[in-house]
Amino acid sequence: MESSQRIVAGYATKGQGAGPLIVTERAGYFRKYGLEVQTPLIGSANGVVRGLMDGTLHFGNLAAPALVRARLEDSADLVYLTGGINQQFLVGGPQIKSIQDLKGGRIGFVSDGGLNDFLTSFVVDQLKKEGIHDLELVSIPSEEDQRKGALLKGECDALILTPPAAVEVKRAGCHFIVDYAEYGLNFALNGIAARRSYLHHNEAIARKFILAYVEGMQRYRTDRAFTAKVQQEYSGLSDLSIAEETYDLGQAGMPKVPHPVVHGLRALLQFLAKELPEARNADVSQFVDDRFIREAEKQRTMASA
Repeated sequence: MESSQRIVAGYATKGQGAGPLIVTERAGYFRKYGLEVQTPLIGSANGVVRGLMDGTLHFGNLAAPALVRARLEDSADLVYLTGGINQQFLVGGPQIKSIQDLKGGRIGFVSDGGLNDFLTSFVVDQLKKEGIHDLELVSIPSEEDQRKGALLKGECDALILTPPAAVEVKRAGCHFIVDYAEYGLNFALNGIAARRSYLHHNEAIARKFILAYVEGMQRYRTDRAFTAKVQQEYSGLSDLSIAEETYDLGQAGMPKVPHPVVHGLRALLQFLAKELPEARNADVSQFVDDRFIREAEKQRTMASA
């Protein structure tokens, strides 16, 4: 396959997690490596999985549960090539200012088997360890604007959001009461994925794609003005300062090189094992192919020596 062939790298949602991919494309790093890459919004992680499997997508930016489920349930040959950005916060409504205020409260969750379900179950278990019991799970829509509305209208007392949506409700009077970074799940459940079969036939393209992505991540980390402007545009934000705050939130703990984060995948497998027997003895390495990111890191190290 020639490198001039059109490459499609779809992303699941317009939140913070797609930032490095879109920055890479907008900054011209894919073109630098001879690739013409389109980056369409797909609308869901499951949609990205479907696109990868039917060949309409060559690479995908998505959260981990959809990929892991596809491998376990359907033997999909999908792997993460990189890590990414995936900050999550348990956000309380205006009246909920701390986890203590959540006692007997209602936590909204999507109940679609995706990232929201995993993070909700995880945080409920953690809160129980801290003496916060009698929590009620209430179903909320999966669409982001509806989830924000459910919190602001008092249909639930807390729910999980990622920036910039989390920043928007915070400015409307809500409060961050749990940062998943406290549990080592910051930047741990997202990244760039592809099919192993595609990689087998297109190693040169994958290598160039990941080299470009690493440069894009570096630009994301170090160029606040450019990154915030890109975030504002692809997320459809009217207020640039929300994108700037999203950028600032992401700086703490962001890795210099976006390796896949295996401990996050292990935690996800432990959660999925409650319902999927296939997850109980699954080797986390089957979900990762990090050779291209390791090559990119080595190349950058040698270049800066």
